[in-house]
Amino acid sequence: MKRVLVIYIVMFTMVFASTNKDIILYKIPNKDLKISAQTIVDGLILQGYTVSKNQDMNGPYEKQFKATLFNSYNLISVYHRDIAVKLIPKVPKSGIFTPFSIVTYQKKGEDDFFIAFLSAEAQQHILKVKDSYFNNLEKKTRETIIKTVPLAVEESLSYGSIVTEKPLYTEYSFDVKDKEAIEARDDMTMMMESDMKPSGFVVANYIDFNQVLNEEKVNDFIFYDAYSLCKLKIIYELSKKHPEAGAFAPCTMVIYHKKKSNKTKVVTLSIENLTSSLAIKDKTILKMLVKAQDTMKRIIEDSAE
Repeated sequence: MKRVLVIYIVMFTMVFASTNKDIILYKIPNKDLKISAQTIVDGLILQGYTVSKNQDMNGPYEKQFKATLFNSYNLISVYHRDIAVKLIPKVPKSGIFTPFSIVTYQKKGEDDFFIAFLSAEAQQHILKVKDSYFNNLEKKTRETIIKTVPLAVEESLSYGSIVTEKPLYTEYSFDVKDKEAIEARDDMTMMMESDMKPSGFVVANYIDFNQVLNEEKVNDFIFYDAYSLCKLKIIYELSKKHPEAGAFAPCTMVIYHKKKSNKTKVVTLSIENLTSSLAIKDKTILKMLVKAQDTMKRIIEDSAE
């Protein structure tokens, strides 16, 4: 591979928004603890979603950090097949939300269960695109939650988001001939995966989404891979003050090669999604996030050499 091009999508000046429109949050009475992440998973599947992972984080919290604030804390990686199959060929970089994340949680000593996920407005803002499929997906997800847990009530977050000049996603473009794309991809991902584990990154889930596309007679890509990545320490620290941060975790990285393009692309979310949407000011957490992003940037660029 040659000529690594890093493209940053830059937003506007840094200001505080009066309300937070990035994260949709639902609260459900659950004193008896009968509602769980599995309740939501079952409802999603019933409404045509594919749940690629329902990850209990509370167990790992207790095991690694010997403490947790939660009765339950789950990260659900999910996508709606019909919508994703139509959206990705139109907007390939939208795969960073295929799957997207739904976090469910209930704190110890509290009677309410919460569900959070990113809004269509946030997803379109991040990608700098407008498409009705994002709105359709949000509408479908809202309807599914209400059907699954009819007592769910939408809540407003107590803080506004921050609009930032920093990039909200990063796209890498590598010159690779179509006939060499698969071999180059295999070499790149092998190097990336070997470097991720020592750096503290976990591949929480992998989807060969090109297989899904091909099953629906969409043959635009030589490959289209989605990796759900997580760093336990980061989500643990974030969840203490901002449990809704799970709407960003695990983060999806997509690697794809469109036919006749002679280019392989890697697209990842930037940590500014977290810092701006969650209005994070804690210097320790900010330092941790910047370090994680710098490490991932190095891993991707080193793997393409």
